[in-house]
Amino acid sequence: MKKMIVAVFVITLIATSGFAMAQGWGRGEGMGPGHGPGGWAAGLNLSPEQNQKMQALRESHFKETIPLRNEIMGKRLELRTLWVQTNPDQEKILAKQKEVNALMGQLQEKATKHRLEMRQILTPEQQAKMGTFLGRRGGFGPEYGMRGGFSHGRGMGEGGCNCPK
Repeated sequence: MKKMIVAVFVITLIATSGFAMAQGWGRGEGMGPGHGPGGWAAGLNLSPEQNQKMQALRESHFKETIPLRNEIMGKRLELRTLWVQTNPDQEKILAKQKEVNALMGQLQEKATKHRLEMRQILTPEQQAKMGTFLGRRGGFGPEYGMRGGFSHGRGMGEGGCNCPK
């Protein structure tokens, strides 16, 4: 019974911290692959209308993926719990890893569709210019620099969409 209470507490703690991170998702500069100051859009000279459209798309994508990201966090916690057992069950670990991989695949597909939507906002000239950034800076990058969690660059924070004002 004690283990069950601890497990519920840990799950609650992680879920709560996930929601807290979601509220601050992408705020300010941070470590890891983000966009950094000005981001990839700094050299594209986006119009205010383009900035607004991109911000709306980002917010929509973020809200749409919250349940999926939370499910991934839960599955990863379950996987971690399986690994720390005295005698880890190989079959359970492999099955749980497949679940995590399937969810990550869904998230990556949504991120790809989102990047394609954002690209449609750009003019042909901006799209061509953006192509030069992809190798160096990651372009839109999966989940804007997501590294198994939330963004580490400027995202939906105070500055809106990584775009110069």
